[in-house]
Amino acid sequence: LLAGYDMLSAPNNLRGDRSPDFRPDERDSRCGQRLVSGAFRTHGTEVASLIAGNGADGVRGVNPTSKIVPIRLFGSCPMNRSDLLDAISWAAGFPVEGTPINSNPAKVINLSFSGGKQVCGADLQKLLDRVARKNIFVVAAVGNTFGKKLAEPSNCDGVISVGAVDAENNIENYSALDARTVIYAPGGGKDLSGSAPWHANKLKVASYDVDFKGDETPLGAARGVGTSYAAPLVSGFLSLLLSHRADMSPAEFMNELPKFTRAVNPTDKCPDCAPKGLAMAPT
Repeated sequence: LLAGYDMLSAPNNLRGDRSPDFRPDERDSRCGQRLVSGAFRTHGTEVASLIAGNGADGVRGVNPTSKIVPIRLFGSCPMNRSDLLDAISWAAGFPVEGTPINSNPAKVINLSFSGGKQVCGADLQKLLDRVARKNIFVVAAVGNTFGKKLAEPSNCDGVISVGAVDAENNIENYSALDARTVIYAPGGGKDLSGSAPWHANKLKVASYDVDFKGDETPLGAARGVGTSYAAPLVSGFLSLLLSHRADMSPAEFMNELPKFTRAVNPTDKCPDCAPKGLAMAPT
């Protein structure tokens, strides 16, 4: 775990403003009268564990030797657009006013969230183009929108958008559905054991739980379901690939994508999705 940064700006930052302290808000924090779900506190940790988990408590990431630069972008209060742009800039090693230069620029930026504009904004696209010219990969979850089209940031050019498939290689019903989706990866979903339909087959992640004293304790738990968890599997794969081919560019990866993938089962809900819908193949 390398040095990270809290990129939430005032007044949305309950600690005042941006700082090197990227911890989550306290468990009982509120944004005005809004009490935020505790899932916000552990989401980044769970996502990171699928990239770099070292096997503790049975949680093993795709590339346990990778390094994580944690950047806080969500808290009890929501982020604004300038926070998103500055966070991506800082991750890439670009100067951001009021913050020190990131001494460990990312090779892969994982964005496990969705919900921006339906058409990629010019400001975000311009920044992502600049990031791509630096040969930095940007991976974004398509969102758990149950078949809707892609929204920012996954709908921007050059972004590796990631949808979710189940254990039978079918696109999960909660995943956004769009022919522009670049790749699919396991996201957790229905249980294939024939048990009750409300049971779910979840990815095991590193997380935190509250013990009987009210203190948070680390644990490995099967609680990962969603495109947020599919995206880091692709980010981890890219990290592993770059450890062998450090000079590989995003454009080269896209050209070689068929080497690393297999076809996803087609769906009648999106006939055009099958040719571009790909799942990570076992190696």
